Amino acid sequence: MHREGHVGFSLIILSVIMSLFNSWDYEALLTAMIALGFSTFPDVDLKLRIAHRKWTHSILFGLIAGLAFGWIAKMFGLSFKVGFLGAFGGVILHILGDLLTYRAFAPLYPISKRKIALGLFRSDNAVINKLMLILGILTFSILYLHYNSEYF
Repeated sequence: MHREGHVGFSLIILSVIMSLFNSWDYEALLTAMIALGFSTFPDVDLKLRIAHRKWTHSILFGLIAGLAFGWIAKMFGLSFKVGFLGAFGGVILHILGDLLTYRAFAPLYPISKRKIALGLFRSDNAVINKLMLILGILTFSILYLHYNSEYF
């Protein structure tokens, strides 16, 4: 999945989770926005020119990112929990999005080298990526308005 697809997919999942827990307060929104920012972070491997979908596309990488950003958040007066959940959640959302594509990878690397993929579409499918973004923005907007409006 490309950047716009990951952002849209993440918005869909985040807004559904926030609605299920009826949690649209400041802390929940901040955590969601951090997760949204981190939802594209695992593709840093492309910029670094290291193996794509190996080190940065694993739960271990998510834990490291979560711990690091949780610590950074705490240094800036925010909650460690918000920083950790945002960063870890964003990486996990990225992994879940990539699992929908054809290209198999090992999300539990280095613990397990078993590669998996659901093979629903190509990661470079422009229609799917744009559709994900549009659906994500719509889903988040509708659910946010529903929670925050007495008339919606």
